[in-house]
Amino acid sequence: MKIKSNAASAELTSPFYKINQDFCSEFENYIASKNGKVKGNYNVWSYFIQGKIMAPKPWNLMYKKATYTSTGNLILSSKKQNLLTLAEWSTPMAGSFNSEFSIHKKEGFGLIKKLFNNSNSFRGLKEYVINDLDKSEALIEKLYQALEPLFKSGEIYSIILEKDILTISLRSEKHHFDIFEELFEF
Repeated sequence: MKIKSNAASAELTSPFYKINQDFCSEFENYIASKNGKVKGNYNVWSYFIQGKIMAPKPWNLMYKKATYTSTGNLILSSKKQNLLTLAEWSTPMAGSFNSEFSIHKKEGFGLIKKLFNNSNSFRGLKEYVINDLDKSEALIEKLYQALEPLFKSGEIYSIILEKDILTISLRSEKHHFDIFEELFEF
């Protein structure tokens, strides 16, 4: 299956459409270079694309971009746009011996609470916390080494190992295929 445009004809000349089209084309070419399969669609406002690579081990990749608009109340009638860009990479982790952990960004009230207690901050990075570190120290160290640029840029949203599935979530407008390549060794 291919990634398809679901844009209206008036959108086809927009520079934002071209940006999304190029992003999806690069994704499609990368997955094809790994003998994988893709599906999804895009337009001027969004894309939702998925790819599956089977070798050297199975990986599912998903990228999503959505532009949300909302109007304020009727009296102050203001428009606000919100942009969501995310990526999710996941793979089965056979042999993780039911080990589970999560590394995630602190948010909202959790951030305020954690500012006063850094006991579970991750590698001294104040904006990240780790939960349930047990038998996974070697895996966590390898993940940190591979993903260090994304931790430093703040693009890592979460890393979760649960029920023998490793899921890496990003908040990014980039593919980061160079970093993803390093994960093939896991």
